[in-house]
Amino acid sequence: MNHRALHIVLAVAIIAALILLAGEATTPLLYTATNTSTAAHVDPATVPKLSDNDPDALIPLMDELLGKTGTLTLNIRLKDYESAERDLARYAELSGRFDELVINLDISGTDIGEFQRNNQENLAALGALLDDARRFEDLQRVEIQVQGDEGQRAAVIYEGETLQQKLQGRAAAYAGREDVTIQIAGRYGVNTPPYQESVRNYAEIVGSTASRQAGADEGSPSPLGITVTPDTGRYGYSLSIAGTYTGGTAGTPIKAYVDSQLAGNATLDENGTYACSYRVDRIPAGLHLAYTVADVIHSSVATFEIRPDDAIITLTLKEDRAVAICTGNLTTAGGRPVTLAPILLRVDDDTPIATETDENGTYREAIPLPAGEHTIRAEFDAAGYPLNASESPKETITIKNKGLSPFPFIAAIAAALGSGWYLRRRHRPEEVAPAPESVEMVSVEEEAATPPLVDIAGLPPREAATVLFCALRSRLGLPEAKTPRDCAQIAPAHAGFFERYEQIRYAGETPSEEELRAMEADALGGEENRA
Repeated sequence: MNHRALHIVLAVAIIAALILLAGEATTPLLYTATNTSTAAHVDPATVPKLSDNDPDALIPLMDELLGKTGTLTLNIRLKDYESAERDLARYAELSGRFDELVINLDISGTDIGEFQRNNQENLAALGALLDDARRFEDLQRVEIQVQGDEGQRAAVIYEGETLQQKLQGRAAAYAGREDVTIQIAGRYGVNTPPYQESVRNYAEIVGSTASRQAGADEGSPSPLGITVTPDTGRYGYSLSIAGTYTGGTAGTPIKAYVDSQLAGNATLDENGTYACSYRVDRIPAGLHLAYTVADVIHSSVATFEIRPDDAIITLTLKEDRAVAICTGNLTTAGGRPVTLAPILLRVDDDTPIATETDENGTYREAIPLPAGEHTIRAEFDAAGYPLNASESPKETITIKNKGLSPFPFIAAIAAALGSGWYLRRRHRPEEVAPAPESVEMVSVEEEAATPPLVDIAGLPPREAATVLFCALRSRLGLPEAKTPRDCAQIAPAHAGFFERYEQIRYAGETPSEEELRAMEADALGGEENRA
């Protein structure tokens, strides 16, 4: 095979390979291990995990869970917080194992599932109890350190009251789950006395903090009054924090606090009253405390309750050039927009994309996706809001294939052209240099048989010479592009005419009448041809 044929075959192979690759360039087939098993590979998802699906482990785990609640609350009551931390960590570990077992056995809809949900709430309540008990001890020490500073002491007392309110609410909820939990445990022969002891310990811990807080609150009533109206609300409601300041001066600034956080400002009017508005936004459901401060004077504490509400989230999908445009709204059950709230867009039950609602409770997010069918769901976890978590129905969107990319074809064409150019250049015969153009010699005998008619009467001498030059050049059949010097070389018999005209044309000389007559005779070929 010669070199030319080899290069042609190579070029064709390259073009064919590029065309084949172009077909897979936009939608490559990626390897997935799902349900795949070979002699060298086993999909971990297909391997049964018998240890996590053993129903015999359920009852012992339930027994351990209830047993840990008793020791944990006992250590908190004894203020052995280090031991309580270890108990809480072990309790959380056991709870995680129990949750996984319930899911694997698919028994969430049974009484075991209800036990699991109660246990999750108990775990959260006991963790909060440990944190609040420690914080309450810290406040007791801080209160002693700030004796004499009424402003600091009041702030400590108010924070203690906030903790006390939360402790009482959690204690009531913890005790409220006792009967159901004991009934379920009794059906399976689980030991319940440790759990019953934990309920009593929880109540004693809250009671001891209440008695200490009552002692701290003793003192003369404050001249700065406060009321919160209404005393209950939901997300988006506006509450009024108002009161009177006995002995206060008009124009005195008043600061309002909710749960020890600045919530609003007001100014004392001429009647000694003040008022400011508080909008319920990102604040947990439950009891909350409010108080006001005027200079160094603190008001008493007012309580109000924020009730939970349902949230509704919507999702609409639209495809735009391989991008999923996701839009929707987040509102309460009453239609109030939930503003500046975090939203998760979960793509194909896996990848979460974070976005946020605007001031109108709407959101919009553009998500680039590969070609094919995809599912997207909008989620709102409601953390820190007096709202219940919500998620939209799962929506499906199909992203169209962009088609074959033009770049492989462009590359193939370029490769083909380059190969052809190379082969042609490689095998092109050597060019023969053209022979030098010979100077054409025109004899007088080749002159035109019929000379042109020329009329130079009345023309300026130099213009007349130009007319005669053109006439002679035409009579001799010379190209118009030839200069006087070229003409002199081609027709040496008329060299005198052309040389004289060159001086007239380029040197600016003016011919005499005699010269013009001689040139006219030469141009016309004799006296008989004059016009």
